[in-house]
Amino acid sequence: MMMEIIKLSTTNWNNVGPLTLTIGNFDGVHLGHQKLFNIVKSYKDTKSGALTLDPHPQVLFGRDGFQTLLSIENKIELLKEENIDYLFIADFNHDFASLSIDEFIQNLKDLGVVRMVIGRDARFAKNGSGTINDLKVHFDVVVVDDVIGSNHRISTSMIKELLLKGELHSANELLGYEYFIDGYVEHGNKVGKTLGFPTANIQYKDSFLPKNGVYLVKFFIDSKMHFGICNIGNNPTVNYSKTRKMEVYILDYDKIIYDKIVRVSFVERIRDEMKFNSKEELIDEMHNDEIISRNLIKSIKIW
Repeated sequence: MMMEIIKLSTTNWNNVGPLTLTIGNFDGVHLGHQKLFNIVKSYKDTKSGALTLDPHPQVLFGRDGFQTLLSIENKIELLKEENIDYLFIADFNHDFASLSIDEFIQNLKDLGVVRMVIGRDARFAKNGSGTINDLKVHFDVVVVDDVIGSNHRISTSMIKELLLKGELHSANELLGYEYFIDGYVEHGNKVGKTLGFPTANIQYKDSFLPKNGVYLVKFFIDSKMHFGICNIGNNPTVNYSKTRKMEVYILDYDKIIYDKIVRVSFVERIRDEMKFNSKEELIDEMHNDEIISRNLIKSIKIW
């Protein structure tokens, strides 16, 4: 059975049970989330399901500068790989956010839920007032301990922190895959071309950018993968930009790809973004980045 996607409002919770369900934002679909899904699927007496919210509550309530690791489309893509029976996507608006504990639990019953699989800090209903004890009154509840990776409790906030620190290896380890950003190729000022390193300028929308710097990446376009060197930052040496830019020099590739949808997966962090005294110094360093990248490609672990 392929995963069925069902969109929920405050009222249309139709019975598809019996159902073992986990609930959460699942931003990142990281190893901690994957553990929940595996436990949900282990119960063969029911169908398996996950309930997530769209948009993220932090977006609805207007937290300034909040960014998710995944768009809802990317989240669906990764959840399909988990082979659960149902993905329920709740339209998270102010009416949904105002559901009382009793209303939310009745909705779960209407959905056919008989068992809940949740983390120890799970909360639900208005203002996060619902707790594990509230669920235990009505359902068989399986409480799952935190997952530890790279000496960290695996959480979306920890992964974001690691990405902002430039600790890419640790972030990817907690995710269970290489962090990626989807976007499209837009026209730039072609400075890279004048330096001998033509780059694809990526419009990354609202994606969560890792720490400024230079990265070895996998560049996916037209269903094919190419290695590349990605610079994230403000271009401090040439044409300084107040907004952060994401540019990829694609190795051994010379096609025109403006307006194409692409994916950039972050494999290895090479160095920090630097301000050079001249274009010549910048070009020398870019040549060095390419040498390092090509050597890494020979030995890097392919996820």
